[in-house]
Amino acid sequence: MLIAVSLTAAMLFEVWAEHLRPAAFVAPLMVVAGAALAWRRFYPLAVTAVVVLVAVAQAAAGMSMHTAVAPVVASLVLSWAIGAYEERRRAVLGLTLLVCGIWLSIGIDVLRGTDHYQSTDIPWIGMILLVPGVLGIVFGARTRSLREAEARARRLEVERREAIAEERARIARELHDVIAHSVSVMTVQAGAAEEMLKLDPARAVEPVRAVQQTGREALNEMKRLVGMLREHDEETELEPQPRVRDLERLVARMREAGLEVDLCVEGEPRPLPVGVDLSAYRVVQEGLTNALKHAGGARATVTVTYREDGLAIEVSDDGSTPTREGAGHGLVGMRERVGVFGGTFDAGPRESGGFAVRALLPLESGA
Repeated sequence: MLIAVSLTAAMLFEVWAEHLRPAAFVAPLMVVAGAALAWRRFYPLAVTAVVVLVAVAQAAAGMSMHTAVAPVVASLVLSWAIGAYEERRRAVLGLTLLVCGIWLSIGIDVLRGTDHYQSTDIPWIGMILLVPGVLGIVFGARTRSLREAEARARRLEVERREAIAEERARIARELHDVIAHSVSVMTVQAGAAEEMLKLDPARAVEPVRAVQQTGREALNEMKRLVGMLREHDEETELEPQPRVRDLERLVARMREAGLEVDLCVEGEPRPLPVGVDLSAYRVVQEGLTNALKHAGGARATVTVTYREDGLAIEVSDDGSTPTREGAGHGLVGMRERVGVFGGTFDAGPRESGGFAVRALLPLESGA
């Protein structure tokens, strides 16, 4: 920027000191060319086009550049910028444009009779203009490499931040599923234990034990998730990620919590991608948790269908509650999980009563 301002001031001074005419036309063009030099590092070719157009316009207006020094210095500075900041092929194109543009303005000067050049001057002028550009290509390679490295570092930093944000969102969904499911089951079991204490204290032990077991499982899963957040975590024994094959255990826990559940698996079971397997489990878990919390003493049905185009999941109940107030975060989490894999998700009241959650997780052929 300082160089561009200094050269602009020098060119305007020469318009006055050298009595370059017509001054009213030449001075604004000098300002345009000088201002363009401020962007020479970022857009060398565009700046070259502006400078060449200005030189041709000045020559066409009858101004001789023979005695002006500042425009020559500006051309040399631009030549260096073309070589130093452009990719090599584009640098050759820019230097060619610069030299040919100056030669064209000289030719206009000669034709108009406003200046005189010897035939040997033309090659020398071109050579002088090319020297800074060639030096820029040779010694500017390191500058270009540094710029490319900086740009690559910026891209990697953006990608890193995006990956961190995505991972945090995923872990937040995991924590929500674990806590919502476990706390709901524990709340229902604690309520059952309270009722049992009034009627049959001996039988209250079973729901209390179920609360303990659910709490231990929740702690184990939370330990696994929190372990993912540690940058230098030592290897610990963590439980494997739950999968569709673990739905029988999930259904058994929900039955112990007081929700009657039927599990139906249709189609030929086959190995699933890890992400799809986990997401399918979480969708069923969240659907049953919502039924336990909001559907009263309803009966729920889980249907898992292995289709050619994907894994279809439906969790429905026959509860009397037509909506699921307070289940918004759970539904959003399920929708996000399914959306990650390009699947479809739908949740809402059933015509026959109750509520249903439906999801389709696409599978690649042969997955």
